[in-house]
Amino acid sequence: MNRRRIALSVCMFLLAGTLCMFASGSKEKVSKEPGTYPAGKLAIWTYGMPEYMRIYFQDYIDRADTPVKDVTVEMVNYKGEADVRQQVLMDLAAGTLNGLPTAISTFPVSMQVMADAGVLLDLTDKLAPYKDFFIEGAFDQATYKGRIYGIPYTLQPKMLFYNADIFDQYGIDPGRMATMEGYINVGRELNEKSNGKVKLSYVDPGSYTWRYWFRRGLMPQAQAKIWDENGNVVFDKDPGTRLAMTTFSRMLEEGLLLNAAMFSPPLYEATRRGEIATFYVESFWDSYLRNNLADMSGSWRSLPAPVFEDIGTAGAQVIAMYCVIDKPGNAYADLFVDILLDFNLNTKARNEWSDRMIALSYPTEHPIVTNMLADPYWSEPSAYYGGESYKKQVTASFLNPSENLTVTENDAEADVIISSELEKYVAGAQDIETTIKSIGQQLRMRLNLK
Repeated sequence: MNRRRIALSVCMFLLAGTLCMFASGSKEKVSKEPGTYPAGKLAIWTYGMPEYMRIYFQDYIDRADTPVKDVTVEMVNYKGEADVRQQVLMDLAAGTLNGLPTAISTFPVSMQVMADAGVLLDLTDKLAPYKDFFIEGAFDQATYKGRIYGIPYTLQPKMLFYNADIFDQYGIDPGRMATMEGYINVGRELNEKSNGKVKLSYVDPGSYTWRYWFRRGLMPQAQAKIWDENGNVVFDKDPGTRLAMTTFSRMLEEGLLLNAAMFSPPLYEATRRGEIATFYVESFWDSYLRNNLADMSGSWRSLPAPVFEDIGTAGAQVIAMYCVIDKPGNAYADLFVDILLDFNLNTKARNEWSDRMIALSYPTEHPIVTNMLADPYWSEPSAYYGGESYKKQVTASFLNPSENLTVTENDAEADVIISSELEKYVAGAQDIETTIKSIGQQLRMRLNLK
């Protein structure tokens, strides 16, 4: 057994003991005061695949033990986070607050913009009695200027999904991918032994490269910075950013990444043909594998993300959260918060819902409260992962996380600028040095910063 596996086993043992210790003192259900809510629709603006969460929300309302009936949950699906933010701010500017939903899905960049605009409800006092039930750091990305504006329903750690059949075929130990250097070396060996057929991973030609490879991956793990503590641009001067960018450039320029759009049929078909060996991505990727590559059941395994040896921290944890809209007469604001607390704290209902979602090939979410993580359900083996426990690997990936990038009021626009320059690099229109330099210049010029 190599040192990484020994360390992981020890960490899992210690974590299990800690979780069990907390489990005995925590409560499973949120206490609810009897109340009356008007009949109608509880509207949520979201993106991605919202149906799985809508099912839990509606189940809560329809349960016999909840104090609400005759309310229907409606998910309005947008293309992405930025589209939700834009629509909220447009309605705010137009003064049409009554057209806004009860709540929205969002991420920290947009949350901060909307909190500054005064359109999000401050949830600090409402959530204070429950914070101690959550794992450490669960509310960090939902907190802005010392106040809580978001309710997390999961944290998605960076992970490594790999096709075990490919590694068996070429006689490569997946444990070698514990470090970034080992990960790249495995990619080189796969490329050589397969005569160029098998690529280490993929590269998206659009905006997903910045989001999944960098903002949520290499940048936090390399301790990279876009801004200094005063908000000045340091992207093109920061050694961590250079480490992240050049690590990626080595994989791309050595031909270790297959060019294929994220979430697209060509990506799944290439994976099915054995042309993509791994995915360095957040834990949500499990649902996309199961849904789009069900015929590859038994082939996949997972590990915590590889680390930079000189830094040693695992992948950053990406929050998935909802924010409640602060508008006059938001009749379902308290109800929505109660539903999210129930989702996080009600072990029995959550486990039953998770089984239903897996049966439907829908996403499911890993818990972020200590008592639920201690429940045996969340360490069960998975046939899709060849009898290994994917759930245990997610919990292991919570350990020793990297800090997420500092988010400022300029990050929404910065994401567009950085992604655009990276797309040019991926397309071969400029080299990595030009890309780094151009990003720094564009950030200063377009955001009027130093």
